[in-house]
Amino acid sequence: MRQGYNVYESNVDDCCVCPLRNKCVTSKTGKKAMTRHVWEHYKEEIMRNNKTELGKSIYKRRKETVERSFANSK
Repeated sequence: MRQGYNVYESNVDDCCVCPLRNKCVTSKTGKKAMTRHVWEHYKEEIMRNNKTELGKSIYKRRKETVERSFANSK
């Protein structure tokens, strides 16, 4: 899409035989649609990296240096 999103739609034939269809599909067409931003996988990768020990130490240092300078100037 023009706004930077990808739209994924399920196959109606696959959803018809699924036992979880009533919980998952709510549209009248019988399709499940999912919208994701084109950069979503990058955001997920960053969140995974932030949870590692290296990521935690880098973020801690950032709070002490970069954020502190903004707080002082403010």
